[in-house]
Amino acid sequence: MQKTILVVEDELVVANDIRLTLERAGYTVIGIARSFHSAMETINNVQPGLVLLDIFLKGDLTGIDLATELNKKDIPFVYLSANCNSSVLEMAKVTQPSGFIVKPFREKDLLVTLDIARYRHDFKQQMAGSANASQPAHSRRAATGNFASSAPAHSSAAGPSPAGTAGSSQYVPESPGMGLPGIIGQSPGMLRIFQQVKEVGPLDTSVLILGESGTGKEGIASNIHNLSPRRSKPFVKLNCAALPPNLVESELFGHEKGAFTGAFERRIGKFEQANGGTLFLDEIGEMPPSLQVKLLRVLQEREIERLGGRETIKVNVRIIAATNANLEKGIAEGRFRLDLYYRLNVFPIILPPLRQRKEDIPLLVAHFIKMYAQKAGRHTESIAGEALARLMDYAWPGNVRELQNVIERSILLSNDPVLRDVSFIGSTPRSEAPAEDGNPVKTIAQMERDHILTVLRQCKGRVSGPGGAAELLNLPASTLKSKMKKLGIEKSYKI
Repeated sequence: MQKTILVVEDELVVANDIRLTLERAGYTVIGIARSFHSAMETINNVQPGLVLLDIFLKGDLTGIDLATELNKKDIPFVYLSANCNSSVLEMAKVTQPSGFIVKPFREKDLLVTLDIARYRHDFKQQMAGSANASQPAHSRRAATGNFASSAPAHSSAAGPSPAGTAGSSQYVPESPGMGLPGIIGQSPGMLRIFQQVKEVGPLDTSVLILGESGTGKEGIASNIHNLSPRRSKPFVKLNCAALPPNLVESELFGHEKGAFTGAFERRIGKFEQANGGTLFLDEIGEMPPSLQVKLLRVLQEREIERLGGRETIKVNVRIIAATNANLEKGIAEGRFRLDLYYRLNVFPIILPPLRQRKEDIPLLVAHFIKMYAQKAGRHTESIAGEALARLMDYAWPGNVRELQNVIERSILLSNDPVLRDVSFIGSTPRSEAPAEDGNPVKTIAQMERDHILTVLRQCKGRVSGPGGAAELLNLPASTLKSKMKKLGIEKSYKI
């Protein structure tokens, strides 16, 4: 993208300061416009490579109106505004900006945001051109499920269609196809995910992975790291929801001896541990706002300071973040920083829940049967059609992780070569369709809460340790405790 830019800002003093900053950074400012009409006049004469756009302008029309015209002309733009309330944010989001800067801002914040915007637009155009040039190849890949990449090749197998499952007396699984190591699926949604991972892996940009709990966000992050030039360096993980807020900062940045009560020795933080590699920040939406400011500074300056230390330490780390939370709602409620959101959201990957890719269930079941039968020393090789039909009919609020646990538990309870029954915890699961008796459909959070309560009752209130709820749910005890607190499960689980 050419480094020409149009500044659309109704305050001339601010606009001139921005112009000076941009020109020092090597941009060519083709003009300053204070209204919709003056901006359109400039654009019609000389099309800029990028537009820096204030939301509130002189006259009746706003920057959001101008953004609609920019989209028609395929000109990327970055919003610049002091007003970031929820209604303005919602209107701005619809226009799909390449960035959003909140006033007041630092010079480096502006330049970093513009760099990201230019990169995103260039990348979008490259991908569009690549898709058009290689459509037949993409069609072949979609048909076969095979992908060419630097990752090891895996064979693919098409599972039976859901419609034919119930009529079969037995389903003998073939070798499940993996588009990526450890990630199974051949549904259209997963094929898109595999392609996105292979596109962004070799790049050095931040990635934001969005999806419900149990959809495999950590596996996607690991594959992105393994496809990158940083693959020989550390892949370090931190669950932001698994630690109290006062400990997350120490975990990220480390601390010096004596930095706080109990700091008996120096501790190296996750950023230093991941130097040269990748840092995976899971549940980024749970990060305290005070720490978000410091994370943003590290992303911009690429340097940290340990708690209690005076030395500035340079770090070279790629950030991959993940969350099951609605970050945009968090922004509107003041719980998540808008500038951090745009800094992380350079390349978003949205993972579909299992209920939206049920055609992958036979492949996943085949994989889990083989894995857990071997692990438990069982001779189970297939699943009965009726049992598979039950799995296909379930809504899977816990997604792939829940399916994995169901298959493992069923294998342990079976001595038959054919898995004829699947062991759900609690009552027989309902289909995702609304009940005929008029009972309201529960939210994901309500179903997750009910599921945790059921497991806790089965474990007689035991959370951690052998036979505890965390073990049955295949979760770290700290993560389960955090979920219990978030879902309001305190003393009631002992009932």
